[in-house]
Amino acid sequence: MSGFVPGHFDDYPPSLGEEPSHPECPQDPVQTNLVISEVQQVTIYTILATVYFVITLLFRFATDSVPDPPDDTLELALGEEPSHLEQHLQDPGGIHLSGVQQVVITAIRATMSHLTSNKPVDVDQAVVEWNERIILPREPSSKVRVSVHASFELGPILSHGELLRTFEISVGELLDRSENSHPITFQPKQQEVVSPCASLFMIVEHRLSDENDAAVLCPLTTLTSSDALILRTDAGHGLLARYCRTQNNSDLDQSIIHFERAFDLCPMDHPHHPAALCNLATAKLVSCQANGTYLDLDIPLSLFQDALDLRPTGHPDRPITQFHLAIVLLSRFAIRGLQTDGDLAKELLREVLNVCDANSHIHRAALLAIETSALHPAGRTDANDLGQPAASLLPLSPDQLYNLAEQCRGRDDPRALDEVISLHYDALGYYNATHAYRVVLLGNLGLMLVTRFRRRGNDEDLDRAIALQKEALALCPVGHKDRSSFLNNLATQLSTRFEHRGNDEDLDQGIALHREALALHPVGHPDLSKSLNNLATQLSTRFKHQGNDEDLDHAIALQREALVFCPIGHPDRSSSLHNLAVQLSIRFNHRGDDEDLDRAIALQREALTLHPVGHPDRSKLLSNLATRLFARFNHRGNDEDLDQGIALQREALALCPVGHQDRSSSFNSLGAQLSTRFEHRGNDEDLDQAIALQREALALHPVGHPDRSLSLNNLANDLAARFEHRGKDTDLDQSIVLQREALALRQVGHPYRSMSLHNLAYHLYTRFEHRGNDEDLDQSLALQGEALALRPVGHLDRSKSFNSLAAQLSTRFEHRGNDKDLNQAIALQREALVLCPVGHPDRCMSLYNLATHLSSRFEHRRNEEDLNESREHLHCALTLLTQHDPLRLRVNSSLAEVFLSFYRSSPGPGQDTDSLDAAMHHLKAAANVVSAGLLSRLKASLRWVRRADQHTHGTQLEAYATSMQLLDAYVSTTASVAARHKVVKDLPSTLAVDAASCALRRGDARRAVELLEQGRTVIWTQMTRLRTPLDNLQTRGDHAVALRDKFRTLSFLLDKPPANFTERTPRVNVEAEEVRYRRLVEDWNRAVEEIRKIDGFSRFLLPPLFSDLQDAACDGPIIMLIASELSCDAIIIPHEQPLTNIQLPTNFERLQNLVLALDEARQKERNAKGHQRALVTALMELWDDVVGPVVKYLGEFARPGSRIWWCPTSLFNFLPLHAAGKYYGKHTQFLSQLYISSYTPSLTALIQARRKHDKSPSVPFAAVGQNLPAGASFTLECVEPELELVRSLLPPSPTVSFTKITSVDATKSRALHALRDNTWVHFACHGTQNYEEPFKSAFLMRDQPLSLLDIAQMDLSRHEFAFLSACETAVGDIHTPDEVIHLAAGLQFAGVKSVIGTLWTVDDETVQRLVEAFYANLCGDGKMNSKRAARALSRAVQSLARDKDIPLDQRIVFMHVGI
Repeated sequence: MSGFVPGHFDDYPPSLGEEPSHPECPQDPVQTNLVISEVQQVTIYTILATVYFVITLLFRFATDSVPDPPDDTLELALGEEPSHLEQHLQDPGGIHLSGVQQVVITAIRATMSHLTSNKPVDVDQAVVEWNERIILPREPSSKVRVSVHASFELGPILSHGELLRTFEISVGELLDRSENSHPITFQPKQQEVVSPCASLFMIVEHRLSDENDAAVLCPLTTLTSSDALILRTDAGHGLLARYCRTQNNSDLDQSIIHFERAFDLCPMDHPHHPAALCNLATAKLVSCQANGTYLDLDIPLSLFQDALDLRPTGHPDRPITQFHLAIVLLSRFAIRGLQTDGDLAKELLREVLNVCDANSHIHRAALLAIETSALHPAGRTDANDLGQPAASLLPLSPDQLYNLAEQCRGRDDPRALDEVISLHYDALGYYNATHAYRVVLLGNLGLMLVTRFRRRGNDEDLDRAIALQKEALALCPVGHKDRSSFLNNLATQLSTRFEHRGNDEDLDQGIALHREALALHPVGHPDLSKSLNNLATQLSTRFKHQGNDEDLDHAIALQREALVFCPIGHPDRSSSLHNLAVQLSIRFNHRGDDEDLDRAIALQREALTLHPVGHPDRSKLLSNLATRLFARFNHRGNDEDLDQGIALQREALALCPVGHQDRSSSFNSLGAQLSTRFEHRGNDEDLDQAIALQREALALHPVGHPDRSLSLNNLANDLAARFEHRGKDTDLDQSIVLQREALALRQVGHPYRSMSLHNLAYHLYTRFEHRGNDEDLDQSLALQGEALALRPVGHLDRSKSFNSLAAQLSTRFEHRGNDKDLNQAIALQREALVLCPVGHPDRCMSLYNLATHLSSRFEHRRNEEDLNESREHLHCALTLLTQHDPLRLRVNSSLAEVFLSFYRSSPGPGQDTDSLDAAMHHLKAAANVVSAGLLSRLKASLRWVRRADQHTHGTQLEAYATSMQLLDAYVSTTASVAARHKVVKDLPSTLAVDAASCALRRGDARRAVELLEQGRTVIWTQMTRLRTPLDNLQTRGDHAVALRDKFRTLSFLLDKPPANFTERTPRVNVEAEEVRYRRLVEDWNRAVEEIRKIDGFSRFLLPPLFSDLQDAACDGPIIMLIASELSCDAIIIPHEQPLTNIQLPTNFERLQNLVLALDEARQKERNAKGHQRALVTALMELWDDVVGPVVKYLGEFARPGSRIWWCPTSLFNFLPLHAAGKYYGKHTQFLSQLYISSYTPSLTALIQARRKHDKSPSVPFAAVGQNLPAGASFTLECVEPELELVRSLLPPSPTVSFTKITSVDATKSRALHALRDNTWVHFACHGTQNYEEPFKSAFLMRDQPLSLLDIAQMDLSRHEFAFLSACETAVGDIHTPDEVIHLAAGLQFAGVKSVIGTLWTVDDETVQRLVEAFYANLCGDGKMNSKRAARALSRAVQSLARDKDIPLDQRIVFMHVGI
């Protein structure tokens, strides 16, 4: 018969994939592959009849060694024509060994697995003997190559058969093993279940040679036709075997060619003609099935029939030939339905059964074929199934079982699932432990049991699944090609059981199995990256459970390695990027290292780039990136992250149109994120849209859908949130109804039942708090109790249930006053702590929670033991945290509150100063937890400020300074001015003035000035820092010059306006710009630190000291006005004299009323005499409470008629200090008659304005006018005349180079160019102050507004003067008064030395007269000097005061800012 008969002619059925064990990894972080091993197929379907040996003698000489040949190589290259058939064996050197001492193998005994010999032995005989002598070389060092082959004929042998083993051994070792009776043993090779040849024992002895021995060693020098037949047959078998492994059609085609040529070498009378017929028939049958050409079945049928005709009754190979002929007939019967084929096949199979032993393989194969043909009528049987006698006893084919299983996994049909599981159990009854299909059935049945467990929660299913996987693994011993897959499957299911029961042994065993699987995937293995990922995922799980940092670090290292093996272009790179991002996010949550989170986002972004528009998985990658951005939003509070996350989720939803399988999950995700934004910003539209999305998701999950309970839960939670926001009872009631339905779908045994119980309990608890119905509270507690009961000892969420139940018991205690409830709540918290032993990652949080409850009980009962224990737990929690753990901030904050409780409960007020000091120590420590992020630290520092102020602690000033430093650092990380303003707006507006007031109360006025300068005008300070000149570094060496250049470059890049992204700009680009900006900030900060190391630059860009700030008063005293709720003060700063602190006779409330009174008074109509009494009254109060007390002291520092500068803070920014006076009475007195008043937003701004620059001989002056801007409803008639008036009052050329831009040409662009190119500017136009977004305050031009932001982004450091003849150019923002955000201040911060602005609306007539008087006083003598602007304005205003027809509010509307 043939030399090889394949066991099956198609692929094995596909295996079921395990669901991902980690819900955050859509890329299956735990890869499950069930692949049937390629075993010795002939052991199932044929008889291996003969074992023989081919001995190749290799002589190793000292001078010329022969390299070792590779193991298991064919002597003819597969698929290629032989290049020299005539040179089969080379002459080994003409050695003549006759008549000398010889080494001879006299006997060989082989222990086989399912193999027999060509001798008349039983087909299951395990030992084959060889008794022919084989002469070996005499030298002990000589090498012998031994090849063990198996053939399949019981009759004459054709070809070498299948090569089982090839090895080399020295003659000396053979002699030693023979003398000591040591056999040569073989372990199974990779992809082998068992070793087909388990051992060899050779009897070797020395003897004298004789004449016959020479004949044995005579080598072949040419190939006979018989040798060519052997080589052709060997090549055909090898190629056919390889085709069965690889499904490479080229191998199959070449195999047929070799068998055809072998057949040509065997004429009808050749003894091997029947075997050649069978070989060719087998290959042809495989080709029919591989190509689906079942009409060609007649060819292999005819060949098998011819072979059978040549093997009459009694021939040893007749039964196997009858069997294969029957298989072909049954295949044709299945396709064509000819009953004669079926009848003849059954007759042949019965004959096989009659002549073969019942325990033989051929008997069992024939029996299975008969039973299969009976179960599958003609036309319904797959012809491929009949090529697999081992599968023929199944009611359904393995492929059909697999398809049914996959259908069950895709829908929630309990009956179908039970039926498929039953069918798998039935199938197992037909396959014993030696059958190749059994291992797959075990694995797939295990997966179906896990599926049923996930849906019903029956522990027995999970335990049985694990037992089956263990049995499957046992069938894949070391060396089996599928061992790694079954190691992975068993590890995954152990992980599932760990998640369900929390048994550490399951988790540890799963990790050990994953490690073994990884060891089976060396570098170059296609599954290496998946195996690395699986182990990493489980290590991450163990970290979450046990808190061992090594597990997390190892998991990340493995994920990084997995990514290395998934280079650009690798199909798994995207999933590897995602999985590494997940692990880095976990570590970020644990340690708070911003780099981990940023890296995770970068990885997610790269993963997204691998899924461009049109990629089917793009929506999933968008959702993954959104998840990371939300994490960063929670850490840093950057609204742009939140908005971008939602934008990404919207894009993901857009890629999931109606009918898309992920559409419902996209609804859920976007709805959840909109809910988050609602919680953050309170926008009703977000919440309503979230609810609408959740309703759509629910509509896609009708009754019977497996995810319906999830949608019910999500919608219920959002409705409950809307109830809490709006108080609509129907929302709360509907949420409870939905939660009840969700709970009903999660029957007893459902894995998520405890979650539904918990959620329903929470909503009932909320309704109790709203309506006070005891029934709701009692039911809530009962549900929480049931939830706890479903989380038995060992359950991962048991401690969380304790926490929830404890909270509700505390509420019932507050409602009913039963001490038992409070005690039980604490007892539950103690149990939760027990479940978090030392080393558990949640132990610190559990300690923290228990401490909080104990502290609450102390407040109720004043039992000092509770407070002591609370302190102890918090101390313990603190010791468990690493130095960089962000949780340290919260624990320190809680410890501070506990110590404050100790302080407040001390016997005498203020006696326990140690507790107060400890509290402040922990508040300070909380503010200094760097890993907690700037925003969290800033909030912690503000808590420190409040407590230190409350108890007048010595750390007050340090707390204030820390807060302002953190504020400055946090603001610097935001790229846009609008974002910076929002940050400042959301924080206490009086931080700086409160700090200064605190310093004044401590008698340190100099420190008060420093704190004011540090904590005010933060946004402007950020801008001006980037324009700091560093010319002094020029002479400090090359390093200093390099630092200067680096600083200038970085400052230039940071000072550039941020990119103006449109709505169509990909969010990836926006995020990349943000990352770029943050990195620039970091580089800039490092450059600043390096500059500070240079001698003389130690305080470079640090908050200025008073000694430096005092230089601002070189031209006259500066009065800083401080308005705090603690006190209202004035500080007079002379140039070289000690400053003076004055406590003003007013308070914060009076100032608020005064600001309101002034605003109302200036808008009131004048009386019959043209007076504005209310305004006068307010200005007189301003004199009495503020200006008058200051004037009393000014005489010491300034002579009458000299200049003074006001630097107001807080509410003082909205008062016209220059207009204060005693307007009535015998002794009228006005500030404007005593001193010339100017304003400055900060001392630093005034110092910078005094910097000298080279001036051009001709003053470039531009007058810009716009009488009808875009959107205006009326024309300003005075604009054009005003421009001409200014021109007429200025000195002529060459003193002044005048440019006039009239309304026709005054666009935003022309105005910007005029402002840039002229150091003196006069604006005559509409002006507006934007109170919501003050940086959008603007001069209105013909096309677009020229905004304050446009001006702020310009470098006007060489500019001298600007006259702002427009309304509201110096008003400011009431929400952030100390930022001094108005047009006049913006021009000064941009570099203009002297600015004239307006406090409110100005009349045309007033403007004309004031402009004329101002310029006449400024440059009437033909000279242009910006320092004269304040005096010129003062004189112009006095000239207007003499005209009683001009209202008072118009006479005082103009003010001067700058030098």
